[in-house]
Amino acid sequence: MTDRFLNIFASKTAAPRQTLPAPGIFFRYFILILSGALPYPITAQLPCMAGLLAERNAIRFPELAQERQLLRKQMAQSGIPYTSAPRTVVTIPVVVHVVFKTEQENISDEQILSQIAVLNQDFRKLNANANTVPPPFAPFAADVEFEFCLARRDPSGQPTYGITRRQTDWSNIGDLTAPDGRPRIHYAELGGTDAWEPERYLNIWIGSIGGGALGSASFPGTAPPEEDGVIVDPRYFGAIGLATFPHHLGRTATHEIGHYFNLNHIWGGDSNSCDDDDEVSDTPVQRSAYLGCPAFPQMSCGNSAMFMNFMDYTDDACMSLFTLGQKTRMWAALTTARPGLISNTVCTSTAVQETSENTAFYLYPNPAQHELWFQLVGHCSAPVQINIYDVSGKIWATQKTLDNTASIRVDISAMPNGFYLATLTNGTIYAVRPFVRSF
Repeated sequence: MTDRFLNIFASKTAAPRQTLPAPGIFFRYFILILSGALPYPITAQLPCMAGLLAERNAIRFPELAQERQLLRKQMAQSGIPYTSAPRTVVTIPVVVHVVFKTEQENISDEQILSQIAVLNQDFRKLNANANTVPPPFAPFAADVEFEFCLARRDPSGQPTYGITRRQTDWSNIGDLTAPDGRPRIHYAELGGTDAWEPERYLNIWIGSIGGGALGSASFPGTAPPEEDGVIVDPRYFGAIGLATFPHHLGRTATHEIGHYFNLNHIWGGDSNSCDDDDEVSDTPVQRSAYLGCPAFPQMSCGNSAMFMNFMDYTDDACMSLFTLGQKTRMWAALTTARPGLISNTVCTSTAVQETSENTAFYLYPNPAQHELWFQLVGHCSAPVQINIYDVSGKIWATQKTLDNTASIRVDISAMPNGFYLATLTNGTIYAVRPFVRSF
C-alpha cells in the first residue's frame, strides 16, 4: 500500500461530537464548495431527508426521546463484532405503497421488482460494481446477509403481492408537510396509504417529493408506528421505467433502508466538522457529503474518503459497499429495534416473481450463477420465446422453445455479473422478470 493510503482512518474517539446546532442549508452547501465536494445547487433541498425527519420528529414527539435513548443503548450493547461467524441470512418482508397523482407516477410492477432485485444485490454484496471498491477498502466490504421480498400475506392473513396503489389529489405527497404536521403519504385520511403493521413489514411509500429530495426514512425509535418506514420518489426507485439518471439504479432505497436500520450518513451529522462521526469504526472520518462521481482517492479530514459507500450522496453508479462495521450496526438494529421482521410468516421466498394475477412464468434461482430456469404456469404454454436484456437494452440470450414443456433452462454462464430483465412471449402473452446474475 502506498503512503497516500496509509492514513485511511482517523481516530474515532479523539474528538467529541459537536453539540452546536447544525448550520443552515445555504452555509452547508457553501462549505461543500470550499471543501471540494461536488454539491447540489444551493437552492435544492437535501437529497436525503432522514436527518431532517429525525429532527422534526424529535419536536413533534418529545415522548419518543426516552425510547430512542434506550434503543440506542440496547443497540450499542447488542452489536456483535464483525469478526464473528456468518449469521443466517434473514429475509425482510416488504410492502410497497404507491401513492400517485398522475399515471406517470404510478410506476409499474416491473419497476418495483427491479428495486427488490437491487436490494438483494446490494445487501448481499452481489452488486455488479462490488469489484470496483478501491483496494484499501475492499477488506471492509460486507455481505450484510439481509434479503428482501414482497410480502405474500397481508396483515389479515390474506394472499397479497406486496404492492398497494392509491391515487391522490395531492402533488408532492411524499414531502414532510401537512397542516397538522403529519406527512400526508402515511395516512389514508390525508390522501395517502396507511402503514401495514410496521413491526412485521418494512413499509416503503412511493410518492413524488419534489424540491430535489430523493427520499427519507425513519431511524429506529424516531417515529410513531403509522409513520415508520421509507419514502422514495418514483423517479429514484428501481432500475427501469421512470428511474431517472443519475439516481437510476435503485441506490436511493438502499441508502434509505440503511437509515431504517440505524445507519447514519457516512460523514455523521451536518456540522461539516472532522469532529463529527457516523459511529461506525471502519468508515473513515469525513467532513461532508460527496456528490457526483469523484475520482479515487479524495482526501477529507486527512484521510482517504469512502465516498463510494451506500451512505454517501454520490451517484448510483458510483456507490458500491456497506462495511463490516455498518453490517454490525444494522444487525444490532434488526435484533433490538425491529425483531418482528426476523421471524416473519408473510414472506416465504426471495425470488422475484410475477405480481400480476395472470401469472405467466416463474424464474429461479434469483440471484443466478450458471443457469436460469423458467417455469410456465397458468394459461401460458409453449411454444415460447425468451429474451434476456441488460439495463442498456442489449440482448444477451435468445431462446425459442417449440415443444410443449413447462420447464425451460437457459445457460447464462457467459454473461457478466449484473442486473438483467428476462422477457417471455408466446404470441398472446408478454411478461417481464428482473433477475441478478452473480458469480
